[in-house]
Amino acid sequence: MKILILSQILFLLSLTCSGQETIRWEPLNKATFDRAKKENKIILLNLEANWCHWCHVMHDSTYSNSKVIRYLNAHFITVMSDQDASPELAVRYKDYGWPATIFLNSEGEDVVKRRGYIPPDRYLRLLKSIVKDPSPEEFQTKLVDIQLRNQSDQLLVEELEKNFKNSLDYEVGGFDQSQKFVEYDTYEYALFTSKEPSVKSWLEKSAEGAKQLSDPEWGGIYQYSTHYDWKHLHYEKLLSIQARYMRIFSYNYLYNGDTSSLDYAKKCVAYVDEFLAAENGLYFNAQDADLIQGVHAGDYFSLRDAERRKLGIPGIDKNTFTHNNAEMASSLLLLFQVSQDSSYLYAAKRILTQLIATRKNSANLYQHTQKGEGLISLRDNVAMLDLLVQYVKYFPEDKVIGKELTLLVKGICAHFILKNGSFKGFNGENGLSPEPIVSENIKVARLLNWFGHFTGELSYTEMARRTYQFLIQKEVSQSYYSEPALLSLKNELESSPLEHVVMYKGKGGAGLERVMKACAPFYSTFIVAEMEQLPDAKREYFAGFDETVLLICTANACSAPIYSVQECVEHYRRNTGEVR
Repeated sequence: MKILILSQILFLLSLTCSGQETIRWEPLNKATFDRAKKENKIILLNLEANWCHWCHVMHDSTYSNSKVIRYLNAHFITVMSDQDASPELAVRYKDYGWPATIFLNSEGEDVVKRRGYIPPDRYLRLLKSIVKDPSPEEFQTKLVDIQLRNQSDQLLVEELEKNFKNSLDYEVGGFDQSQKFVEYDTYEYALFTSKEPSVKSWLEKSAEGAKQLSDPEWGGIYQYSTHYDWKHLHYEKLLSIQARYMRIFSYNYLYNGDTSSLDYAKKCVAYVDEFLAAENGLYFNAQDADLIQGVHAGDYFSLRDAERRKLGIPGIDKNTFTHNNAEMASSLLLLFQVSQDSSYLYAAKRILTQLIATRKNSANLYQHTQKGEGLISLRDNVAMLDLLVQYVKYFPEDKVIGKELTLLVKGICAHFILKNGSFKGFNGENGLSPEPIVSENIKVARLLNWFGHFTGELSYTEMARRTYQFLIQKEVSQSYYSEPALLSLKNELESSPLEHVVMYKGKGGAGLERVMKACAPFYSTFIVAEMEQLPDAKREYFAGFDETVLLICTANACSAPIYSVQECVEHYRRNTGEVR
């Protein structure tokens, strides 16, 4: 096996392309579109990731092919962009990558979009067909221009609920498709809104499947598997993937009592601490799928730790991006509540402090990198908003972070919201229309709705309702199939947050508070105080209690008194899935 890997290394090192014409790659900006219009050319956008195996393969074959190179240089304006460094492009074209091959005209319209690796011969035929007929393959609606109409959501909601159920693989977990992974919005909706045994079983099978994505030597989770099972692994490890599965494993531990899931969550942290940790407390973006770019690394990743290290370590993308560091901090906060290991809280606070210190601009918005170059993306700011909301829910006494939350809410509403109630994908100019992204709009609406209830400033809940109206417009809903987070948003808009009140009396209660905050769904608020510090409206609930107690209340009723950690966990396991 070692001989095979070494022979592949020597073969690749022997290849050279000296003297060969190369593709004239350039960045994407407004000038690119001006030039395309002047020269009457189509723009090729090669959107890739530097950890992506098939991106490497496409560079080594298709984009190194002399016929492809000559044809591109003669007939196209060629743009290459790292999708991780360009969140406004990544979210726009995520269904087509990676690599994503996008052809645009001078008006910024998508002409042709293709997903994944394209061999040279087929790619050259595609290029020639576009030159012959550069008209867009499909009609495109500009979402920024949609005007709101009164529209019932009944049929759409019924369709989304059906599509949610149809999207699940009830046999082995994950989605009913070739690629196997667990997407958080789907997991969250299944966990907190469904009582169906088949869906509850799916949750457990999905967590078990996700464990098979784990690297047995170094820990951490590979991106996904193919072939409709969990055994055909794609070996890249992304920071955002680690954050996602830390959250999923934490909930599987809490709600299904699976202690090994907690171990897998901790292994994700151990992996990023060893391989992705930057000196300033942030984390690097990703680790490559390949030891040698373009060479499948299955043999390498089957080796034990010492044998791997003798051959080298797959490359690390040492960029530190705002959105995935914010996601990591959010997951660390949850893991702290679940495990009570203070090292996770320390790491989360360090990330949060560093992002506030180095990424916030004068408009109280967050840049993608410390350099602050380029556009301001909604993706980064929604991730920061989510982190700040979670931190304030856990630690409401921290008024400094509470102020940062308010500043960011106001900044997003001032700089991203459009007349039709949607939030545009980015601020700045790159030649493209800053189209609202459905998933980001759902997320920001959920966060604003919570913030409105938390602060009593219900103008924010009205903003969330308007965004929901945008999302259910026919022109928008045609762009998605299953959006369980939109169903979560609908449920949240129709009710008040689940209110958790802990009345401290005497010693103890810290464990109860911790587990309550860990188990609670997103749409929750917390009050923790002694009787004398409780709001007047809450004191009557606790008259007669002579020990620390928790009540969980909807707008209409409260739970039976909960006195212990075990009672709290059992309450959630028994009642989760009841949509209020």
